[in-house]
Formats: sequence, structure tokens, C-alpha cells
Amino acid sequence: MADIDHYLEQIVKLRQEADSLSDDNPGALMQKINLLSTCVMYIGRVSSQVDGDYKRHYADRKLQYALAYREAKGGKAAAAEIAVAKMRQKEADLYQDMMRWRNALTSTTEELHALKLKMRIDYQLGVN
Repeated sequence: MADIDHYLEQIVKLRQEADSLSDDNPGALMQKINLLSTCVMYIGRVSSQVDGDYKRHYADRKLQYALAYREAKGGKAAAAEIAVAKMRQKEADLYQDMMRWRNALTSTTEELHALKLKMRIDYQLGVN
């Protein structure tokens, strides 16, 4: 988890630095693209860790459900659902985090593509 904390610090630092740069200056635009490219790398690492956390919790919840179902007498499905109710809440939180980081990765990647396109267009038009 220490790596995740480091990645989060780097994401915030890189994002703040990139946001402070102008899109109208070619040198600043290049620097912004480089910063966001590095930011995407860290966001991807966090996203994959959070995805793994969600999937591990999901697998554990399925196992606990099966064990509770097997041990229950009578209303097996209801007993199993009750047994994993808190796990489902945690799973929902992990899913929310997973989707947040996937969306952050997608939106930052799209922003990066837009900036690269702007740079290409500015270069072709000869804009300083």
C-alpha cells in the first residue's frame, strides 16, 4: 500500500504542475504533455491495484456465500445473503473506487490526446 500512497502523491504533484502550464506556449504545452504522460502511468498503476482489490474481495465474498449456503439449514439462499451482507457493502465501495480510477485513466488519456492534437495543429499552422 505504500506504493499506492507514493503514486497518489505523484499524481497530485504532476497534475498540479501540468495544470499550471499554458496550452498556448509550445514549450509549456510539450512539458504539460510530458507531465500528463507520467501522470497516466501512475493513474494506471493505481487503477490496476484498485481493480485487483475489488476482484479479490469479490472472490472472497463468493467463497463466503458458498460456505454459508452449504452450512445453512432451510432458507439457504437467504442465510447466505445475510452472511455476506457487510461484504457486499464493502464490495460496492471497492467497485466505486475501481470505476473512479478507470474513469480518471480514460479522461486523462483523452486530455493527453487532445493536447497532442492541439500541438500538431499549432505546429502545422505555425503558431508560436
